[in-house]
Amino acid sequence: MSAALKTDKSRAVLLQLLRRGPATVDDLAEQTGLTPNAVRFHLRSLEEGGQVETAGIRKHEGAGKPAVLYVLTVEAEIGFSRAYAPVLAATVKELQESVPSSEIVPFLRRVGERLANGAKPSKRSLAQRVAAGASLLDSLGGSTTVSKKNDLYTIRGQGCPLGAVVAAEPCLCEAVESLLSNVIGSPVKQRCHHGERPSCCFEVRGESGVYSLES
Repeated sequence: MSAALKTDKSRAVLLQLLRRGPATVDDLAEQTGLTPNAVRFHLRSLEEGGQVETAGIRKHEGAGKPAVLYVLTVEAEIGFSRAYAPVLAATVKELQESVPSSEIVPFLRRVGERLANGAKPSKRSLAQRVAAGASLLDSLGGSTTVSKKNDLYTIRGQGCPLGAVVAAEPCLCEAVESLLSNVIGSPVKQRCHHGERPSCCFEVRGESGVYSLES
């Protein structure tokens, strides 16, 4: 086994152990057979990657030095779950069967507004606000690039953070379009690819540009 694979395997084991609850370096070393120094090395890398964080200390009954407790971050916990996509898909399906079709898009746009959490666009330039919108998509699991041609900005993603559901329910892009519109402070149009492997694409016109019905 290569050193890289061995490292990945060790870190995967540590993450699984931390799913059971807070643990110290010594706890993890005892359960994995790794040395405490090796555990510290892996935990440091996992902390830098945003998967592990400290959560207080455990005091010993004697005079020993308190031991730092480590836990998974919320983001890491979410990454282990496979429930989000099927629950979201079932929710959208139930929504479609329970309310008039004319109410679906307005509902999803309100979801986007709620996700924006009352964000007020800054007084920065449009280019900076578009970059901030792209960064937000990246933080949600996207991998985006921003390009500009004339007065048109395009945020294009490799894949889609909601791809597991969007393939069957492309209407969900309305929520993301609304989210970006609220964060950027300018009208956003989604031009996403809705196929087996969905990918994001959102357009933002320059301050003087407008969208036509044919655009």
